[in-house]
Amino acid sequence: MLIVDDEPVLLKSLCDTLEVDGFRIVTANGGQAGIDAFVAGHTSESPFDIVMTDLGMPFVDGRKVAAAIKTTSPSTPVVMLTGWGQRLVAEGETPPYVDRVLSKPPRLSEMRAAFAELFKES
Repeated sequence: MLIVDDEPVLLKSLCDTLEVDGFRIVTANGGQAGIDAFVAGHTSESPFDIVMTDLGMPFVDGRKVAAAIKTTSPSTPVVMLTGWGQRLVAEGETPPYVDRVLSKPPRLSEMRAAFAELFKES
């Protein structure tokens, strides 16, 4: 799993939490770093099975990350984290190329449910 965010504390927290669930985690600090990590992983023997990205990041935001991921690998699920998660979903404004939106900070139970659904769909 690739996690892309510009908040080091959140990256560490998500990494620590999801590693306990058995995920192999790679983190990227910021949107461009996330795109670069995904492309590098995609061309290696260890592609990412899912990407979780923050929406609001400077320079390269989560929308651009999601678009780059889906352009490179249309079947890779993209989960977007945002402080506006519930509003985006309620107003039908889920960004293009995003498979699920979770509110930030995400609840472990919501992440597990989203991952289970996304892995079942693929």
